[in-house]
Amino acid sequence: MKNDDPILTWTMGDRYRDVHRALGLLNSPVNDILISPDALIPEVVEDLERLAQGAREAAAASLGPTFHWSGPPGEDDPEWGSVVLQLDFDAYELDEPEGVSHIRHWADSGLDLASRAYRRECGWDFSPGEAGIWLLSVKPFRCTPLRAQTMWSGTLAAFVILHDRDDDAEYETLGHVWTAQEWRRRGIAAELVQLARERFPVRHVEGFSESGGFFLRACAPDLLSP
Repeated sequence: MKNDDPILTWTMGDRYRDVHRALGLLNSPVNDILISPDALIPEVVEDLERLAQGAREAAAASLGPTFHWSGPPGEDDPEWGSVVLQLDFDAYELDEPEGVSHIRHWADSGLDLASRAYRRECGWDFSPGEAGIWLLSVKPFRCTPLRAQTMWSGTLAAFVILHDRDDDAEYETLGHVWTAQEWRRRGIAAELVQLARERFPVRHVEGFSESGGFFLRACAPDLLSP
């Protein structure tokens, strides 16, 4: 008797299994819960979204996530070096460029992916969220000049987060520093910390990981003094 059950005979089934296997290879080792290769096709298809998200998170930790922003018009010949953006999530008044902190959906945004990669690496319980001032080092890869503004896309290579813990309108606390794996040992985070200290009266550091301690002793040892 001929088997005509589409679940077992679907002609696209092998292609979906190939995609499932490929996504599994792109996932971080901590996200290696794979269903059996012999699972039914509906189970394979259902698992693709989880694996695609895991692959995106692994890429964010390694290369850095994509960040989108807009700037003033007239950027017909953009400078493709590093760009530092300043995002004010407390009052939205210190943005550079203006409005860069207006992120529609935080969940799964470039900043959310970067903060989660940082949290996992440091072993923190929570990821940094929409608070404080963020300094971003971004590597642009696309620029679209429009009449009213210029649209940019870039790879978020590193961030520094500052906080005003005593509500005196001064950002004196260095809360978090992170660099994507492929961009490390290039001085990017150190440059961000230096810029943060030029722009704000940074005097304190909050809890940091072991590697964070080594980093601060190299670039800002005075912040570790009692």
